[in-house]
Amino acid sequence: MDQEAKEPTVTRGQNVVYQMPHDWASIAHILAPVLDRIDDAARDVQLLIVCADAEAAAAASASVVRLAGSRPLHALAATTARRATPLLRAGGAQMVAGAPPELLALVQGSALKLDQVRCVVLAWVDELIAGGEESMLETLMAEIPKDAARVVVANDITAEVEALIERYARRARRVAPAAGESSDVGVPLQFVTVSGAARLPALRRLLDDIDPARGLVYVRSDDSERDVRDLLRALGYAEHASDARGIRVARAAGAGEWEVVVLYDIPASREELREAVGPQPRRVVALAQPRLLASLRVLAGGAAVTPFTLSDAGLRARSREEIVRGEVRDTLASGVFARELLTLEPLLESYDGIEIAAATLRLLEQARFERDAARARAPEGRPANRVAPLGDATGAMTRIFVNVGAMDNARPGDLVGAITNEAQITSAKLGKIDIRENHSLVEVASDVADSVISKLTGSSIRGRRVVARIDQERSQRSGSGRPGRGDRERGDRGDRGDRDRGERGDRPPRRDGGTRRDAGRDRPRDEQRDANRSARPRSGETE
Repeated sequence: MDQEAKEPTVTRGQNVVYQMPHDWASIAHILAPVLDRIDDAARDVQLLIVCADAEAAAAASASVVRLAGSRPLHALAATTARRATPLLRAGGAQMVAGAPPELLALVQGSALKLDQVRCVVLAWVDELIAGGEESMLETLMAEIPKDAARVVVANDITAEVEALIERYARRARRVAPAAGESSDVGVPLQFVTVSGAARLPALRRLLDDIDPARGLVYVRSDDSERDVRDLLRALGYAEHASDARGIRVARAAGAGEWEVVVLYDIPASREELREAVGPQPRRVVALAQPRLLASLRVLAGGAAVTPFTLSDAGLRARSREEIVRGEVRDTLASGVFARELLTLEPLLESYDGIEIAAATLRLLEQARFERDAARARAPEGRPANRVAPLGDATGAMTRIFVNVGAMDNARPGDLVGAITNEAQITSAKLGKIDIRENHSLVEVASDVADSVISKLTGSSIRGRRVVARIDQERSQRSGSGRPGRGDRERGDRGDRGDRDRGERGDRPPRRDGGTRRDAGRDRPRDEQRDANRSARPRSGETE
C-alpha cells in the first residue's frame, strides 16, 4: 500500500489532523511534506515539534535527520533546556523538537524564538493531555504565528483531543485509518512491551522462546529492515524465498503461511495489519512500546490482545502471593495509565516489562511497610505541623510550602491537578489552598504529606520547576509555647477580641494604666518592680 501517496501535503496556513499509532516509522509520512516548506538558507527555527518526553523528542529529531538526507538542515532535540540553550544561541537550528516544559523554559530564557515558525507538529496530543501539560502547551501556542500550519497527531480522537483540535487547528483536514467493514474479523494479537531501542534484543529473545519453523518479521522502514536483517544473519538465519524453514523480513506477508508473524514496526491501520500478517497467521506478536497498547487494541478490531511473557523474565517474577495478584488485576481493570507508561518506558531498554513490574511492586510493599511503621510511631512523634482540617475531625493535616504563586499565574486548580497527578492521591486528601504572591500554602492529609513533597518536588507547574517542603512557619508556631513576634505581626493570635472583652475586664489594672495579659506569668516581674520602688528613697528622704 502506498501510504505516503495518500497523505495530503501541508500548505501555508493549512491544518491537518492525523489519527495513527505512536510509531516514529509512521511519522515519516507526516514530516516529509512538512520539511518541503523549510528554507535551508534561513537559520531561524521554522519547524517546531512538541512531544510528550525527551525520548520522543530525540526520535522526532532523528526522523527529521533521516528525511533531510544531504540537505543542509540543522535539527535539534531539546531533551534538556540546559543543553539546548547554548546550541540555540549559537544559531542555525531550523527544527526543534522537545517536551512542553523544556520548550517553554527555552522560550522564557529567550534562547528559542518562535516568530519565524512555519509549521508546528503536536505529536500525539493525547499523551500531552495525559501528562497534564495543556497549560504549558497553551503558552507555547500563543507564541506561534497565526499563519503557521498546525499538524496534530493522536492515537485516538477523544473528547479532550477534539477540544484541543478546535482550539489550535480549526477546520483541519482529517487523515484517519479507513474504517473496516462490519464483516471484518479482528486479528488476535500478543505483545511484548519494549522501548524503541530495545526491539532488537527483544526480537532475539522472542525467537529463542518460540523457535518457529517458518516466521515473518514485519517492518515499515528501510532502517528497520536493515537492522532486522543484520540480526537474523548474526543468529544464523539464511533468508531465501525457497527455504521451507527460516525467518523472512518483509513489508507484507503475501500468500505464504507463517507459524508466527512478529510486528517489529506497528502498522498504521487495520488494512496495513491485514497485509502485514496475511490471511491466516497462527500467531501474531507485536514488539510494542507501552504507549502503543491502546492502538493495538484498536488495530485488533475487537479480537483478544494479550501479553506474551518471555520465559526468562517470567521465571524471575512468578513468586508473588495471590492476594497481590488480585490487587494488581483490580488496578489494571480500573484505570488508564498513560503518564505511568511514559515514565516507565525508558527502563524497557534494559529490562523486560514484567521485571519492571516486579521492581515497582517491591517499592510499593516497602512504602506500605514504612507507612505502617510511621502510623505505629505516630503517638510518640511530634505533631508540630499537624492541625485538624475544617469539617474533618478524624484526620490530621500538614501544611506544605510550594514555591509557585500568583506571580506565576498559578491557580488552585493547577496545584490540585499537580498534586493529585504526581502523588496519585484524591482531592479528598487536600485541604485549604492559600496562593500568595510568590508561593502557595497547601494543606494535605498528614499520612501522605511526605509522599506529596517527594513526588511534587521537581515537577512543573505553570512552567516553573516546583520545590515543596513542610511549611516552616507553621512548624515553628506549633512547636513553641507562645506566639512569637512574627505571629503577632501576621495576626495569628487566635480569638483576641473575645479575650479582650472577657478576661481583661476581670483583671486588675497595671500601675502604668495597662492591663496584664497573664497575671500568673507577669507576677514575679511585678513583685520585683514593686520591691525596687520600695527600696528607692522617697522625696524629702535620705538614705
